[in-house]
Amino acid sequence: MLVTGVGSMAPGTVATQWSATRTGNARGLVTTACLPAAASSWLVAGGAAPGRLEHLVLANPGPNPVTVDVAVFGVNGRIDSPDGLGLVVPGLARMVILLNAIAGSGPSPVVHVSARGGKVAAVLNDTWLDGVVPRGGDDVVPVAAPAGEQVIAGVPIDGHAILRVAVPGGVEAVVQSQVLTPGGPEPLPVNGVARVVGRSTKDIDLSSLPPGAYAVQVRADVPVVAAVMLDRRRAGGAPSDLAWSVASLPIRTLAGMALPSSQVKGLTQWLDLVATGSPGSVLVTTVGAGGQVRSQQVVIGGDSVSTLLLDGASSVWVTPLTGIVRAAVLTSVTDVARQLLSLTSLADLTLTTTPSPLRQLRD
Repeated sequence: MLVTGVGSMAPGTVATQWSATRTGNARGLVTTACLPAAASSWLVAGGAAPGRLEHLVLANPGPNPVTVDVAVFGVNGRIDSPDGLGLVVPGLARMVILLNAIAGSGPSPVVHVSARGGKVAAVLNDTWLDGVVPRGGDDVVPVAAPAGEQVIAGVPIDGHAILRVAVPGGVEAVVQSQVLTPGGPEPLPVNGVARVVGRSTKDIDLSSLPPGAYAVQVRADVPVVAAVMLDRRRAGGAPSDLAWSVASLPIRTLAGMALPSSQVKGLTQWLDLVATGSPGSVLVTTVGAGGQVRSQQVVIGGDSVSTLLLDGASSVWVTPLTGIVRAAVLTSVTDVARQLLSLTSLADLTLTTTPSPLRQLRD
């Protein structure tokens, strides 16, 4: 789907693609925010378990063809396959690539998409069918670009969870990780400090953390990318669901999300906020299905998280007031098998544009 807007409010346009499947092999809840196309995208998702597949979707919103190179990083280093080089995505079209065709079934993949001659929107679809047991799936949008600090908002741990870190450069990274809670920062039970070889990835187990609302903060001495995978499973042989929460940038101007329909039975939505460093505050505005607008100011302690129930809202908007704040929306559907879960990081919106300069042409 291609969403465009015109008029003075067009820069604030947001859209969300979502689906809720309660039965069958494709059981799972997926919410995907529509983001602008980019020349470089980092995507974190997937695994090597039997029956797990990753499909990379490349969409070209422009009229001209775009050439794309796809590199995959894993625990054993970077994989540069000829099958991932020089891929041509036609104008106003999309291309779907099975990641196994590029990198095989290696564990802990992280994907880098580079576009030449234009931009593409990249999404990584991660699905898992464990024999005949559906383990769920998720669509993953790009994480924040490589940096020395990454913060992942919206990490509701209740069972199996892993933090995946990738080092794009060739120098080994010393990675320090901690979780941020409503009461402040806390160390990881294990692997709070880890070494990650250059051009490779590493998974850090978060499963021993008690159930609760968290954010994850990752600091490293070289640029890294990071995301967290959460698993919702009642019993080993029962259907389950998985969700990825990705690192995002602080909200500087305004962030918003069009929310899935609250008419879905058993659906609950929460806004997760995290402030790093000093305390932060934001103005949260929700719009109901009937157009009702409600606003409230929320204060978040330094290096802490805060959650807000989005009851009956069709969209949510976050305006930063003080501090450095990131946000994510947790969407869940509860059924007899277990909770279906999806997480969406909120991205800062570009509300102003700079017109291209005019140059006078002389005869």
